[in-house]
Amino acid sequence: MQIEKYYNKNKIIGVTGNSGAGKSTFINNFEKNRNIGIINIDVIKKNIVEDQIEYYVRKYKYRLDELDDRKEEIIKMLDIDKSILNKSVYDISESELSKVLIASILLCNPETIVFDEMLDAFDSNNKTKILKLFIKLKKFFKKTIFVVTSNIDDIYEFIDEAIIVDNGDVLLYGNKFDVFLNYDILEKKNIRIPNIVTFIRKIRSNNINIDNVDSINELIKTLYREIR
Repeated sequence: MQIEKYYNKNKIIGVTGNSGAGKSTFINNFEKNRNIGIINIDVIKKNIVEDQIEYYVRKYKYRLDELDDRKEEIIKMLDIDKSILNKSVYDISESELSKVLIASILLCNPETIVFDEMLDAFDSNNKTKILKLFIKLKKFFKKTIFVVTSNIDDIYEFIDEAIIVDNGDVLLYGNKFDVFLNYDILEKKNIRIPNIVTFIRKIRSNNINIDNVDSINELIKTLYREIR
């Protein structure tokens, strides 16, 4: 698979599909190096939390003279509890472990981040915080971010583009609004359509013309403009 044609820089790209659809196969097409940071359970390389956070930056010898300051900044940014730094990665919560793995990759400052099926480790509040962090990384540091998940509703508000994977192949790709207009294809394949897209579709079926929006708050504002 030529991953380059799905690679739109400075975008957040959601990769979704049914369980077993081949999302992991899609991710395996990314070359593993310092400029492409893949965040999943496979990046655990050290037993102690602090050693894990430092592992990749030491492996690539990336700005080691600034390590302490940069590590402190990332720990604070991710709200990692410093009391866990000397603990085993196997003795901390799943959500804390996910933050640690994110920190170990961000410390290397990759151009592209691939967040592979890690959102389920977080509650709703922390999930939103992580996704908002990705928006900041895109906006202020020009990162390209792929977020892989089976639950499109978790990420729809935060992504720019969507890739639908089915049977190991890319079924649909493009701007998220355009991708999820393919109702017939998605329904035939029994692929989950975001709840807000389904709701907007029902509103339009009642001859109410509203714009595409990606959050409930924006939908409420749009409906208010239409009915006032």
